[in-house]
Amino acid sequence: MKDENQNKIFVETDEEIPSIINKINECVGKEVVLVIPQGALVLKSIINLKILKRRAEEINKNISISKIDKLDASQNELTGKEETHFVSSVVKNGNKTLVLKKNIDEVIEKENNQSDNFHKENQGNKVKVFDIVKKVQTPRDSIGNEHDNFEKEINHHKVGERFTKSLNNTKSNGFGNVTKNNQKRKKTIIVSALNSKLLVLFILMIIITMSIAAFFMYQKAEISIVLKKETASYNFEFTAGEGFEKIDASNNKIPLNIIKIDSEESNTYPTTGKKHIAEEASGEITVYNEYDFKSQALRATTRFLSKDGKLFRIRESVIIPGFTRVEGVDIPGQIMVKIYADEPGEEYNIESTSFTLPALQGSAKYNSIYARSTKAMTGGVNTEVTYFSESDYITAKDKLEKLVKTKNEQDIANKISDEVTDLSDLKKIGEINVNTDVVVGEVTDNFEIIVSMQSSVPTILKNDLNELIDKKVAEKLEKNKMVLENSRSFEVGDILASDDGEIIIPVSVKQYLVTEINIDRLKEEIANKNEKELTTYFNNISGIKSTSVSLEPKWIKKIPSSYDKINITIDINNSM
Repeated sequence: MKDENQNKIFVETDEEIPSIINKINECVGKEVVLVIPQGALVLKSIINLKILKRRAEEINKNISISKIDKLDASQNELTGKEETHFVSSVVKNGNKTLVLKKNIDEVIEKENNQSDNFHKENQGNKVKVFDIVKKVQTPRDSIGNEHDNFEKEINHHKVGERFTKSLNNTKSNGFGNVTKNNQKRKKTIIVSALNSKLLVLFILMIIITMSIAAFFMYQKAEISIVLKKETASYNFEFTAGEGFEKIDASNNKIPLNIIKIDSEESNTYPTTGKKHIAEEASGEITVYNEYDFKSQALRATTRFLSKDGKLFRIRESVIIPGFTRVEGVDIPGQIMVKIYADEPGEEYNIESTSFTLPALQGSAKYNSIYARSTKAMTGGVNTEVTYFSESDYITAKDKLEKLVKTKNEQDIANKISDEVTDLSDLKKIGEINVNTDVVVGEVTDNFEIIVSMQSSVPTILKNDLNELIDKKVAEKLEKNKMVLENSRSFEVGDILASDDGEIIIPVSVKQYLVTEINIDRLKEEIANKNEKELTTYFNNISGIKSTSVSLEPKWIKKIPSSYDKINITIDINNSM
């Protein structure tokens, strides 16, 4: 519709750009005022205003815009409250409200500034899918809040682009085709609206798809299982022998090793025995006979007098052979005898010397029968001395026996490592041997004593015993049971030695067992089960003491169906 004044054009709320351009073309004057109601289609996008401006420049017209709340279509009058977003002031004229116009350049500039502010506020921010949906779902606001509505911005720009192309076609084909193009544009707008709805649906589908993917991606179940611990006891009897090279589980045989330990202790002690000794010195002499061819007999106790006057005697009778003549030379007869001092005392310990026979003194034989010694007389003593007594021997022996027994025990401990089990009941302690460097009663100031002993201990390797026990326990173990690691203890009973040198070893074994859990099978059976089903399932497994289940996210109620989302840990440390 047109006012009587051809330069004022009243724009309908849903009127499109081609129709408005036709009206502008029909205006005679250069100045044109567009009266546009609140919410009109032309004000939905700044692109529409720019299109009008460009067309006005092409036909040499100045366009101003006045915006009102609504338009009375019957009278083409301005009514209602003016919008100060575009109008700076109003003038009252009777019952009518006139709105001062704004040049279209000012309107475009204001819209540009608002658009720039919108982009600055959102510059650098990432647009999230949820933000886009929020913008699409926001109710339509006035043109002043136009930039807060993301869907409007998208649709208006698309429509503006299409109208730009349409005006180019209008410019080339003339304005007679505007009405026809207008119908095409309406169809285009409908298609754009449909495209917007499809965009919203597409975005919603993306959100739903991502939510479903996240739901399955971040699902997981943490399950901790505490197993029950059972006690099992076994009794075995093994045979150990030095001739066995390795264990023989079928015949209960195990190698035996005999460890021998030699220990020795020695010391030197002073003698404590005291006694008075009176002994005669003694030694050997050679008696010569130069007197006659005949032998000369000497009876026992015959005296021999040393050169220095010491008297000695023989204790056995002897016969001195006569001399012999060889080629005119007389060779005296001779014999060696042992003589003893007539009295005890050290003074008879004389050096080698010559002797005469006092019994022949005054006869012709005195100078022809005589004796000489080649070594000193020894052994003469008449004093109190110390000697190695019986008491000295016993005291030293007892002391060293205790030391050697202690040493032997220590030597055994040092020689038997942690890798073996010693069969102490069959340990053999050898006889104790005692040796001294002097005999009891011998005069001496000190003596040395040596005490030694030997022991033998039968042993078996712990690894052999554990391996043999493992094999014997495995023979008796139930199918679904598993031996708890490091839970074994055993005791060796009374050991017996057989006549053939082998040893019979009774062994009592105590072992903890748990039920063997197949984790892969467990995952297969619990997948997709809820809490109640899980409780029933685990209650039916006798070897499980307790379980704890943690699901992520917290609000899921079932175990995930994917096995890699199920993590199961087996706890045997807290088993009872």
